[in-house]
Amino acid sequence: MHGSLLGEACALTAALLWSMSVVLFRRSESISAQGINLFKNVSASLLLLLTLPLFGLGLDASRSGLDWGRLVVSGVLGIAIADTMVFGALRRLGAARLAVVETAYTPTIVGMSVVFLDEKVGPVFLVGGGLVLGGVLLAQRRRGARDAAQRKADLQGVMLGMGGIIAMAIGVILAKPALERGHLVEVTFVRLVAGVAGQLLWIALVPRERSALKVLKPNPAWRTLIPASFLGAYVAMLLWLGGFKWASASVASVLNQMSTVFTILLARFWLGETVDRARIIGAAIAVAGAVLIMMT
Repeated sequence: MHGSLLGEACALTAALLWSMSVVLFRRSESISAQGINLFKNVSASLLLLLTLPLFGLGLDASRSGLDWGRLVVSGVLGIAIADTMVFGALRRLGAARLAVVETAYTPTIVGMSVVFLDEKVGPVFLVGGGLVLGGVLLAQRRRGARDAAQRKADLQGVMLGMGGIIAMAIGVILAKPALERGHLVEVTFVRLVAGVAGQLLWIALVPRERSALKVLKPNPAWRTLIPASFLGAYVAMLLWLGGFKWASASVASVLNQMSTVFTILLARFWLGETVDRARIIGAAIAVAGAVLIMMT
């Protein structure tokens, strides 16, 4: 594949695989958000540890102290903190409503990449990005009033989701310079290990969180956690970072946003949820925007 499209292809495929994993994670409601994230990160770290020798890789001893710091902080923010918050939001909102909150991901990444990475965005990108965001918002339109208790639960979920998205955005912007100078698999491994270390430290310091460690013992939830972690934390994580490595942060983030549309489709075919006309039209608009971005 031509180098100019490799990053875009990685970002789009990562969105599809992450959507598949979200549907599976949604079926693991007996496990806490902290527990789900811990299992995901530990299993993916082990898989990456086995993957490193296949590429003849070890830890990059020549990496600067600044880049090590970038990756460690990025892992703690973007994996230990952000993903735990997102799983907490998933529990409160469900996959479909969480997808609405996640539409903030793209403008957050784009804004930070323009400010901190000095990236430029042209008019075609803005049109494509607008189509993606407009499409996912239309596809996720929710009708009907909700009672006060539901609105409170929604607010809690939205706050967790937004906090997770902001932490994720800061994490990936921090990691991008080190990511461009390192090997994709090794950098992903370092971020995940930093995330696991951050989680374990938090669990050790907060007694009520220690029940999350039970997820590491074999239990029925593994039937969904194992495939979800493989798709979402191992394969999709590599592809997600590959998108940011080989494409601009702005383009990669907009294509990542297609996960919202994919979640709608998967919810229809895997969970039997109703997909109305607005969601179909919104999905089509978002796909058109993604294609336009890939053509720029």
